[in-house]
Amino acid sequence: GPKPSGMPELRENRIAVSVFALVVNEDVRLRDLSTVDVRRLYRGEIANWSELGGPDLPVHLVSRDANSGTRQVFQQRVLGRGEIAHSSVDCVHRDDPSAPVIRCELDSTEQVLDTVAELPGAIGYSELNRAIGIKGLHRLDLDGDPASVDAIEHGTSSYPYREIEYAYTYGQPPADSLASSFLTYLARGNGQDVIRTHGHVPCWTPEGMELCGRGGP
Repeated sequence: GPKPSGMPELRENRIAVSVFALVVNEDVRLRDLSTVDVRRLYRGEIANWSELGGPDLPVHLVSRDANSGTRQVFQQRVLGRGEIAHSSVDCVHRDDPSAPVIRCELDSTEQVLDTVAELPGAIGYSELNRAIGIKGLHRLDLDGDPASVDAIEHGTSSYPYREIEYAYTYGQPPADSLASSFLTYLARGNGQDVIRTHGHVPCWTPEGMELCGRGGP
């Protein structure tokens, strides 16, 4: 995301729009959730998937730690607030009897995806490209919009769980420096192909310039 205030020498360079996804265990047969229901889930207001028309399974919120950028984007772009306090160490048992739902925090995307794939009733979040092709879970649409780089790039989706990725330098790097060359690589030709291959929308395509120029997706 954009730089915080009070850092005048920090120069930001918009590179790409990254897309993220909510994932659920395969036993949770729902394929689409409204943003309203996602917020209810993460406020602890829904304890069983049957309340949303899903199977009779308790909800397990499998989250990232507070320093996670994926979590911060989720809170800003989807929830509009922070998540409730965690109530479980192992994601299975409720350590706080007063907690409305089971919620745990894990240190890596891999741990989140592995846990969601193994734990019936689990829901978590991840970078889109990391969540593709994993057995035992599936991605959720939000308000009918899929987590799709192509749909976002071509303006056919208002999918909210995305954010601009930046490269930062201390001031303007010299034109003949390695840092300047790398920024040029990211903005032209092969660098854009690499960015797209890894599931992001490059900022320097015509479509990407419109997305990245809005001050936020």
